[in-house]
Order: sequence, then C-alpha cells, then structure tokens
Amino acid sequence: MLAEKQQKSDLSEQTLLLRARAGETDAFDCLFREHKDGVYACLWNLLDGEADLVEEAVGSVFLSAYTGLGRFRGAASFSTWLYRIAVNEAHARIRQKRRQQLFRWFSLHDPEVAKAAVATSDDPADRLLRSEEDRRLRQAVQCLPEPYRTAVVLRYLSGMAAAEIAEILHRPAGTVRYQLSRALQILRERLGSE
Repeated sequence: MLAEKQQKSDLSEQTLLLRARAGETDAFDCLFREHKDGVYACLWNLLDGEADLVEEAVGSVFLSAYTGLGRFRGAASFSTWLYRIAVNEAHARIRQKRRQQLFRWFSLHDPEVAKAAVATSDDPADRLLRSEEDRRLRQAVQCLPEPYRTAVVLRYLSGMAAAEIAEILHRPAGTVRYQLSRALQILRERLGSE
C-alpha cells in the first residue's frame, strides 16, 4: 500500500516537472506547495531560526529552482535537487552573515548605519568594547600585505563581487577569491592572537 502510494506520488511529481519545464506556472506552484514546508524547516535549522533570513532564503531557493528547471537532469529526485539548492543557499547566507559581522565597521561611514550601531547599546562599556574591536580590525586590515588589502577593501567596503574586483585589478577571479580567502585567514590569525 505504502509503496503504491509512493510510486503514484513519484509519477505525479514527474508529470508536474514536465509541465513546469514546459512553462506551466501552475505546475511549479504545485511543486512549491508540496515542498515549501520541508525546505522552510531545513533552512530554519541551518539558519538558526532567524525568521526574516529564512523567509528570504526560501524565496531564493524556489526562484533558483524555477529558473534552473532546464538544468535539472533528473539523476536524483526533484526534492534531492531542491534540498541541495537550499543547503547551498543556507551556506551562502551564513558566509555572508559572517563577513558582515567581521566587517560591520566598514559601514559606519554611512550616517544611517552609524546611528543604528550607536542606538543598539547606550552602555558605555559596550561602546568602548565595540570601538576597541573596530580599531583592532581597522588596524589589522591596514597591516595586510598589498595584494590582500585592496581586495578586502573592495569586497567588504564596496560590496563588490570577486568578478568585479578581478576586472578592476586586472587579475583572474580565482586569484581574487584566493586573496580574499587568504586575507581573512591572516586577519583571523592576527585578531585571534591579540
């Protein structure tokens, strides 16, 4: 009985996939409704239950799935492919969040961000600790060797992607990604040892 139900479900999913690939948005809506709760739960756990972040990530996952339907080979089930997209999205958002936390001081030149940062705590001890951390991070970035420092400033101050930085610096994108990775490693070592 259970095997028959699973086979019928797989068959209907295959039909929905074929229809969605043919451009029927109603078919993709059915796939969305069938999988949204599971994807949401997966992302909820991977992103530590941050509701806004999870909602954005769910939207991105299904948008990526919809735009990537033509690339779905069918070697695995649709749900396996969809969850791989979800895990990749979660990892990307975690990396982005870490970078933002590490370099939050770069945004303090924006008056709106500076006001929000000051408003988070009126405790003088917190402000002192934050300003000390910011000073240490700024100093560590300034001490980075040149090929790394420029890439870090362009990436985290200007929010540029590695491809844009590569174009600006006339370097391969892989080299820029390596330099960013190495710069973060150097910063972690320096800041962790102080």
